[in-house]
Amino acid sequence: MKIFRILLLSLIMWNLPSVVLFTIGPTLGGLLSYATVVLLLIYYFFEMKTTPNWWIIIIGLLYFTISSFQYYQETSRYVNEILRYFVFVIAGYELVKKVSKEQLFFFLLLGSLSIAFETIVFPVRQGRYSGFYLNPNVAGFICVYGYALTYGLKNQSLKLFSQFTFTLMGLLTFSRTFIVIWVMLNLISLKISIKNIKILGVGFLIFSSLLLIDSLVGLQNPRFNQLIGILTNESVSSKEITNDSRTETWALFYDKIYESPIFGHGYGAFSGKTGSLGVHNTYLMILGESGIIPFLLFLAYFIYLFYWSVRFFKESPYLIMQTIALALFLLANHNFFFFHYILFAAMWVQYQIVDQKKIAEYNQNKK
Repeated sequence: MKIFRILLLSLIMWNLPSVVLFTIGPTLGGLLSYATVVLLLIYYFFEMKTTPNWWIIIIGLLYFTISSFQYYQETSRYVNEILRYFVFVIAGYELVKKVSKEQLFFFLLLGSLSIAFETIVFPVRQGRYSGFYLNPNVAGFICVYGYALTYGLKNQSLKLFSQFTFTLMGLLTFSRTFIVIWVMLNLISLKISIKNIKILGVGFLIFSSLLLIDSLVGLQNPRFNQLIGILTNESVSSKEITNDSRTETWALFYDKIYESPIFGHGYGAFSGKTGSLGVHNTYLMILGESGIIPFLLFLAYFIYLFYWSVRFFKESPYLIMQTIALALFLLANHNFFFFHYILFAAMWVQYQIVDQKKIAEYNQNKK
């Protein structure tokens, strides 16, 4: 089963079905996507069954059921998304339970390095880089989620190297969300130890690396030019910095939410699956497509993650960092139900909390 786990982690955490779909074609990409589902089912069949993830199952059940009341598009697409979701949250949760923080760290680090590969091989692709994840903001999340996990590493040399790597790769996505979360995580790290302030000192080395990459391949990105302008005291307008702001996108959907806050407007209405613009916010998507009940349950789920990750801050400080990274990222992305590596990231933190609870209970009984 170890080989199965490695294969499944590669497919999920490196987003390989979508990469193949984008680079080779829909036929092979579709086959790889179905193969992932089949492999998960096989893994689940042979793996010992334990307690399912009722949080994620019930949230998904409410979201898909209520949002279906006003869905009038292609039924097969809707059914396909439901089946993929429930196969993943049921079978994938058993996979999550077997993945250590060292294993997850390894896959996240290699996944982030795909951003460097794209920067070197395809340097003119819009000036923003995403590697395996095809979307710079999503790639930024992978980097900052992996960065949070480095605070669970014991080897200091590996920790510093990976922090440098995740930060540099994240900056190459030119994601503002990445930068905001990265700063927050570094401030939280000072609670662990004041010595963690040294990562801010590495900032000069990271910025120098960006300048070197720019001189070699040409980072044709306006945000990089704005950053240079800020550091060299050149005039950079606030309008340029906030251009294409997510808040402007969210504002386009507020009136629709007020029109139907109880049951929403149906599956795909806020996620762009019906041909309209996507809201780029998971919380608003759930509220706008399926109404207040799934939305409140989803909020309760994150309150649960926050509460217990804070409780176990001393034992596992990376859990609250990963929770913050996920919660803030979902403010700028509406694919929680559809991107498996995002679901995996949430379920992994959740199970680590379950594991910490068991350890605490065992220690209490031992006393």
